[in-house]
Amino acid sequence: MVGTAEVPIRECQACAVRSNSLVCHAAEKDPLTFQRLVHRFLYRPHQVVFYEGHPCLGVYVLCSGKVKLTVSSSSGHRRIVSIAGPGSLIERAGFCEGVLHDVTCEALETSQVCLISREGYLGLLGKDPELAIELLQLVSRETAPSQHIGNRFPYRKTAGRFAALLLDLARRFGHREPEGVALEIRLSREELAELVGAAPETVIRLLSRFKRERLVATNGSKITLRKPERLNKLAGSLQ
Repeated sequence: MVGTAEVPIRECQACAVRSNSLVCHAAEKDPLTFQRLVHRFLYRPHQVVFYEGHPCLGVYVLCSGKVKLTVSSSSGHRRIVSIAGPGSLIERAGFCEGVLHDVTCEALETSQVCLISREGYLGLLGKDPELAIELLQLVSRETAPSQHIGNRFPYRKTAGRFAALLLDLARRFGHREPEGVALEIRLSREELAELVGAAPETVIRLLSRFKRERLVATNGSKITLRKPERLNKLAGSLQ
């Protein structure tokens, strides 16, 4: 664990996402044991939670905030493979002993991460086979490289992939405003480009195009989807 000291922050009983996080369902049957297994850490924007290639210390759950998960490319540059929000399991290797992180996790905003003891948590799972099966299914989905828009839609042109990315971010991090659906996440043009698998210049041109066509509105790094239905049509095409 890198970047911050443990601090007295939100306990499990007060966690707003506890009921929505499958990993935390183990706390329902044995809350006292679960509490003893959890260590809570607070990260500021741009602080690193863990590094790719470093030993995985346990099961990591994002309790609040947002983080980006990145991997090294063959050229040595980093590429975003996923954005995680509250309640997410942010390291699928956490249930295995002696493994290394396959991604780097960096806070995009002030975020609380809970690190749960691997051995103790597996002991709790032994008492709840149904939860163990559900978690096995979860691990097969969470933090997979296929979450990268470029991998999910390899034959779709950049405009379609970018529209799909904006819709995905709106579904996960959006809220309604009079002008449309505003994204409650601030990503740089470079980060958007990494997610969509394009050059930053291309994303800047697409944003300008989408603004001219009144599909989106921007205010600094804030993006509002004005016409999601048209973006959805674009995302479903090969344009």
